[in-house]
Amino acid sequence: MRNKENLKYSNEIPKWAKYAHTIIITVIALIGAGAFVLGGYFIFEKEGLGAVLCIFVGVVIVWATRMMILGSKLHTDFTIISELRNDGYYTYFKNIKSGHEHEHLIPFQRMQEVLIARKTQYVSSGRSNTPGYYVVCAQIIMKWQDEHGNVDYALFGLGSRSDLAKWVHKFWEHHVPVYHTLQNVSEASAQDYAAGYHELDKTLLSSMDALSDIETRQRRNIPIWQSTDMKQHKAQRHAANDRRIFRPLFAGVLLSLFLIAMLWVPYWPIEEEMFPDSSPSPMVCILTVLSIVVSRTYWRRGQKWYIPLVDTLVILTAYFAGLLTAKLWLPIPSIYFEAVLIDVLTAGFFLIIIFLVFKLIYLRDRLEKRSK
Repeated sequence: MRNKENLKYSNEIPKWAKYAHTIIITVIALIGAGAFVLGGYFIFEKEGLGAVLCIFVGVVIVWATRMMILGSKLHTDFTIISELRNDGYYTYFKNIKSGHEHEHLIPFQRMQEVLIARKTQYVSSGRSNTPGYYVVCAQIIMKWQDEHGNVDYALFGLGSRSDLAKWVHKFWEHHVPVYHTLQNVSEASAQDYAAGYHELDKTLLSSMDALSDIETRQRRNIPIWQSTDMKQHKAQRHAANDRRIFRPLFAGVLLSLFLIAMLWVPYWPIEEEMFPDSSPSPMVCILTVLSIVVSRTYWRRGQKWYIPLVDTLVILTAYFAGLLTAKLWLPIPSIYFEAVLIDVLTAGFFLIIIFLVFKLIYLRDRLEKRSK
């Protein structure tokens, strides 16, 4: 949202920015297409590792391009206006394609209180060797009551301390109680406050000095606040995603490893009791590690420490089961089992490293939270 006038904000951007956005998306999409073409070339040249890396980069770029296109639609397909007027908080929405319009006003008389919370926005440094930073912004939470006595919440984010001062003084002018909290509500929506607003630690705002951290930069992110209801909903979403996506994906990975061991591995070359780099082994190992990390959701905070060890044993079981099945009609020397063991232990090593990286990130966040 851009500041159009005094306390009036709109999602409209200049035409040059729209053209620049289109050019950037086109260039990135062409780079993604080039990655897929290069991956096809590596497949033709039987360079498995290069093919996997190029296709992976292409997939990431396709995902990023899609996110950029969806983000650009907020500025091209819709008109959104928010304004703190003399009679209250006014919002206007229009779907440019359908022509549907909606406007709403929350009078100051219906506002029970206003809470100034924190939210953060990550800003990249633009350099691969220099980390980015977090900018502390304000999340204005307006608690109000409609004509039927129902309590609701309206939100508006601000990154400017001077603009925030104007909002606060406007609320004070109309005798609306203003509170503030240091908690980071970046993940909370208006609906989440219906059940969790009372869990926020808040203090009556007496001066703007309490909001001096707004518009400042932080090297680390402020710990994210979640209400009890939000945590329950998150656990339910995780369980539903496990049933629908991740467990079937994990089963598919194990089935694929079984079939690879049964139908393909017995024909791989062996040098010095190992599969050489020229074999499909490195490509399969990389794909296995990536697939296990995704299907077993290594990024989740609640994962147990023994998960990568269990996964390594399960991968080894799938491989050995495939080789033993293939042995029913093929003479497979024991050296193939030893080579597979080395491959699985290598994959297990990388799984442990990736798992520990996620754990260290979460441990750092907890230590920072305790120090505040």
